Amino acid sequence: MEGDGRLADRIPAGLSAPAFTARDGRKFGLTVGAAFALFGAISRWRGHDTAPLVLWSLGGALIAGGALIPAHLGGVFRAWMGFAHALSRVTTPIFMGVIYFLVITPMGLAMRLFGRDPLAHRATGTGYWVTRTPDPDKATSLNRQF
Repeated sequence: MEGDGRLADRIPAGLSAPAFTARDGRKFGLTVGAAFALFGAISRWRGHDTAPLVLWSLGGALIAGGALIPAHLGGVFRAWMGFAHALSRVTTPIFMGVIYFLVITPMGLAMRLFGRDPLAHRATGTGYWVTRTPDPDKATSLNRQF
């Protein structure tokens, strides 16, 4: 049944790496190259001598590659994304730990201190239910959903 025109065959699920196209290479080369050039300019503005030259060289090479040979930047793109993945494996747990211990834990402790429990059902009143009378003329009655 492969290739019978089903929707699942026509739309990729994103599980396999798509082919690296010239458009992808151009977008990657120009964007990352411009970022390196901008960081080089900031570094130069801050008074550094060597770092701007390195950043401008990398930025110029990526911009030239994106403009002249964008389809051949696939290896550079995969290396860049591998570096990004490795960096995220280190920084994400640190960032999430900081958020947990500096935001969520103090908020939970303050809620306990003031006696608030958002999961507890309040015994007063009729509860959280809202009494509704169905109206067959409205589409919001949900009697005939399909």
